[in-house]
Amino acid sequence: MQEKKKPQKQNVTKMDNDYIRQNEERKKARSKTKYYVKRRLLILLTLSAIIITAVVVNTNAKKEELIERQKVEKQVALELEDIKRDQDMLKTQVRKLEDDEYILKLARKEYFLSDEGEIIFTMPSDSGRSEKEIEKGSEE
Repeated sequence: MQEKKKPQKQNVTKMDNDYIRQNEERKKARSKTKYYVKRRLLILLTLSAIIITAVVVNTNAKKEELIERQKVEKQVALELEDIKRDQDMLKTQVRKLEDDEYILKLARKEYFLSDEGEIIFTMPSDSGRSEKEIEKGSEE
């Protein structure tokens, strides 16, 4: 195996002339500019990361809000359909209540009223049909 040799200390002195001094100043200036460039890049990357994170978080929040609003919109649309159906039914009932014959028929049915000479017989309701089905059949 090869053994690593330890570097020996060299007794070298630097020359003290203008060229050497200028070279050392240039090296110091370069290392200083490299330091500032790295520092600016680090700051730029940090700010970019913060901005990108903020945009992503904001986008996700808006997306969740949009999904929630769509759910609410669907629910409101269903409620609107129910209300329209109820409104149509009530309008039909109002039209029927404007008719005197319907009012008489309803009064006879609800309060067992009769005309002169008329006899009312109550019949047991069909076990297979509910009262609503019977009412629908009699209205039609």
